[in-house]
Amino acid sequence: MRLDRQVTMGMVRPLRALARPARAATIPILMYHSISDDLDERRGPYYRTVTSPARFRRHMETLRRRGYRALTLADAARELAGPQRADAAPAVAVTFDDGYDDFRTAAFPVMRDLGIAATVFVSTGFLGKPFLDGRPCLGAADVEALAAQGVEFGSHTVTHPQLHDVPATRRREELSRSRETIAALVGGSVPSFCYPFRFPSEDPAFTASLVEELSVCGYHQGVTTTIGVARPGDPGYLLCRVPVNDCDDDAFFEAKLDGHYDWLRLPQSARKQLRAIFGI
Repeated sequence: MRLDRQVTMGMVRPLRALARPARAATIPILMYHSISDDLDERRGPYYRTVTSPARFRRHMETLRRRGYRALTLADAARELAGPQRADAAPAVAVTFDDGYDDFRTAAFPVMRDLGIAATVFVSTGFLGKPFLDGRPCLGAADVEALAAQGVEFGSHTVTHPQLHDVPATRRREELSRSRETIAALVGGSVPSFCYPFRFPSEDPAFTASLVEELSVCGYHQGVTTTIGVARPGDPGYLLCRVPVNDCDDDAFFEAKLDGHYDWLRLPQSARKQLRAIFGI
């Protein structure tokens, strides 16, 4: 039994359909990790980060069927920050964390065939090496080649630490060095940053400090693991995302696109607050 799916499909979606809210110019920023048949089935469905190539293709075909404009994260952030067009087709951004090599072999061919833009966040210390979970990562030459084909690359730090728990000097180094490395590979700017691990939104002082550091280092937008579709006026360095994995069948995936999964942000935030107060 998957509680988050039951609540989303059995309660939230029907109630929101009855309310018939006015259409908002929201942009679901999808959060993928590995695209592989080597699924992480030992983890609970909510915590899985691997999506099979077959499921991934169905997701991408759903975006095309529903008429989404697929944007890079940089373009999505600019659209969210700019004037809203009532006649614009719905937009989506498809992002990938950690820079796994299976993006090149399993995800990109599908996205290229369907004309869907991609944003990939790499931890530069793992380029050409196994990631923390042992899965192989893209190499430097792969980043260069994919960037030349239109893939947007962003920073996921150098070593993928929990930035909240490292000294300020190391935090700044993780932000700046990773951006410099990626910029040299892609031959251009690196405007986007992705926070590794759980985002500590329960610490407003840290959040404010991080936003300032991202700005100083030259980033223009950033994404977190906070659940939800992105909305006009959201803080550009702290954009929410919609987590996706192999357990998301067609109906559940579409419910996530439509914002029906956003209810989970409240218990997610409450859990963070309890952890901060009681250490649980």
